[in-house]
Amino acid sequence: MEGHYVAIHGLNITHNPQSPPAMSIGRLFPALLECFGIMLCGYVAGCTGVVGPGQVKGLGSFVSCFALPALLFKNMVQLQFEDVVWSFLWSVLIAKVCVFVLVCVLTLLVADPESRYSKAGLFSIFTTQSNDFALGYPIVEALYRSSHPDYGQYLYLVAPVSLMLLNPVGFALCELQRWRQSPDHSLSKLHIISTVVLRVIKNPIVFMVAVGIVCHFLFGGRVPVLIAEFVDGLADSFGGAALFYLGLTMVGQMHKLTRTTGVTLIMLITAKLLVMPLMCKDMLELLDAGNSSSANHSSLSDYAFLYGVFPTAPSVAIYASQYNMQLEVVTSGMVISTLLSAPIMYLSAWLLTIPWMEATHLISELQEVSFNISIISLIALVSECHAAAAVGALLSL
Repeated sequence: MEGHYVAIHGLNITHNPQSPPAMSIGRLFPALLECFGIMLCGYVAGCTGVVGPGQVKGLGSFVSCFALPALLFKNMVQLQFEDVVWSFLWSVLIAKVCVFVLVCVLTLLVADPESRYSKAGLFSIFTTQSNDFALGYPIVEALYRSSHPDYGQYLYLVAPVSLMLLNPVGFALCELQRWRQSPDHSLSKLHIISTVVLRVIKNPIVFMVAVGIVCHFLFGGRVPVLIAEFVDGLADSFGGAALFYLGLTMVGQMHKLTRTTGVTLIMLITAKLLVMPLMCKDMLELLDAGNSSSANHSSLSDYAFLYGVFPTAPSVAIYASQYNMQLEVVTSGMVISTLLSAPIMYLSAWLLTIPWMEATHLISELQEVSFNISIISLIALVSECHAAAAVGALLSL
């Protein structure tokens, strides 16, 4: 059916009000405020010394070793595999592989030989490992809770697959760099491979996803009553604790910026927040072209784009600290990508819903979105001014 048109700044925007909207855009801004508000509380707590370094480490251990594994176990047991559109998973995986290979090859070509392999490994992981659970899941729930409640389960499938396929390659490159810099070259290739495999197996995301899939078939898709309350208690504690911890990890990271890392950060953030979402959307357009439902196809395409905008996960900074390589680039990039992802997600989600809006309400929606973006821009501008002042003071030394 032919849609309606409305003129905005001389352009005709088409609408199809007969089709239901795929995203609940009205819930996105409150969800962003909730997520970044909790992160701000963590940041303030870290800056004022309310939470010390030892407590930050303890909170991080609780989130990564207890709350997140319980959340993964619960959702993998209850996962409805028959409702999964596998073309979405394949499109995201192929997009991640393409970005991973692109960043890895370019880094190997331009980086100095003394740190070429470690940079290639860490930078490739930086651009492909998203903050799917702490920040991504609340956004997905806010957007698709009423229209596509099954979309949240895709995060529990995409994250472990990319961790098992892409991260081992990055770890292998970092181990290779460590081997080249070591005076003792007696370590064999078997040692490097075993170290990488052990690191992957010890990852709580990979381990609990595997356990959850096995229990899914053993228990018929339901968490056993005997442990259901225990698992729910740990899983429910993940959301707020993870966001608070994410805010704590941002304290003092922007002061690590230097002149030499600026260009590197621009390239990495461009690959993560611009190239990745476009690749995800284009791959889904190719792989899901035969979908019988055009509305569902469009919804999945928009979801793939938004998934690509999710910022880098804090665990990448942990990898950098463990290898003692490129820590200032990774930590600063994590903070900047997280701050930039909010306005990009909000503006992208709103633009993607334009074809589904009522033409008569579009102008009022534009005014509301403009006001919300102004608030976000003001906050981002203040943060950028503080960051610029810190960088300027550093460069003047």
